[in-house]
Amino acid sequence: MTWHIFIPDSLLEETHDPKIRTYKVGQIARAAAIFGVEVIWIYRAGGRDGRFIKTILEYAETPQYLRKELFPLMPELKHVGVIPPLRTPHHKLKSKPKIGELREGFAFRKGRRYYADIGFDDLAMIEGEIEGRATFRIVSVKPLRVIAAKPTEYWGYRVHLTRKSLAKTLKKARLDLAIATSRKGGDVRYIDLPKLEGEIGFVFGSPKRGVLETLRDYNEDYPFDLILNTIPNQKTKTVRTEEAVLATLAVFNFIRRD
Repeated sequence: MTWHIFIPDSLLEETHDPKIRTYKVGQIARAAAIFGVEVIWIYRAGGRDGRFIKTILEYAETPQYLRKELFPLMPELKHVGVIPPLRTPHHKLKSKPKIGELREGFAFRKGRRYYADIGFDDLAMIEGEIEGRATFRIVSVKPLRVIAAKPTEYWGYRVHLTRKSLAKTLKKARLDLAIATSRKGGDVRYIDLPKLEGEIGFVFGSPKRGVLETLRDYNEDYPFDLILNTIPNQKTKTVRTEEAVLATLAVFNFIRRD
């Protein structure tokens, strides 16, 4: 089972303080990490913050020791100190290298050989030819050598910023089950849920427009499998997108089987 979440590029339309804007996106990143979301889609909904949201999400997902390699100094990162650490399995703390350990790294060519920064004082020699960000397994400690590998546990999320509207973005994702969240949807406590398997998408609206309103704004429709109210009996007038993401994923985490 792979979880996707869909958030609008208008996520921050009511927030102007740059520190709070960064923190709100950080909350999305944190929720995604807690519940093992593997793909985050940012769809077009009339906002102007898609690139900013993507940058903050990707920065949060990147292991700390790789951030200087992958992110140049830019104004968008001025307040990243407020982002809560994800502490996912690929965010390794500094320790002694161990044979068999998986680590995220940044690979580059140096002379005739390829090396990777995997978060230690010494660079690791790569068996093979790889450049850019990749996952590696340590096969030797002295000297430090690695090979390319596939993660065996949750290894963070990918971010897609599309210039497409919501319906077109959903079609591009090719989901097996599409779930829209809406205060007007069916009470999640009383809905017969289908078997959760394959590519599952959870769709969230913006501070000013719900999912269904966003579709109408673009004269679109989409055949959602479910339209659910995942926060029944809410006592506040509105629920922020980052709050809805956390609440929805928490609900489905109880019934998840993988």
